[in-house]
Amino acid sequence: MSVDQEQQWITAEEFQREYRRLIEGGVPDDAPEFRALMERAQARDDYLYERYGKAYLETHYGKWIAVSPEGKVIIRDRLAEVLQESRSTFGPGNASIRKLAGFPGLEFYH
Repeated sequence: MSVDQEQQWITAEEFQREYRRLIEGGVPDDAPEFRALMERAQARDDYLYERYGKAYLETHYGKWIAVSPEGKVIIRDRLAEVLQESRSTFGPGNASIRKLAGFPGLEFYH
């Protein structure tokens, strides 16, 4: 999928509604319906990061970023800070949250 592709991305409300429907319907966690739902959310988050967040990689390396569907960003030093502010600013589940690093997830040290 092209990063520039515009489409109707899943909203947090749609995700929660479908997630609840699957759980209430007794659908197992590893069922194709759950995987498809998670893939839709992941595609949205990947797009938002690539389109709006990745530009901050060099200037804010190592910090955490939350990107709203409208392209607004919050950048903080700690994950807890970006989660809290993102939830209060964009609403629960309405942002792609990543670490601005070569690998935009959690880093493990041994």
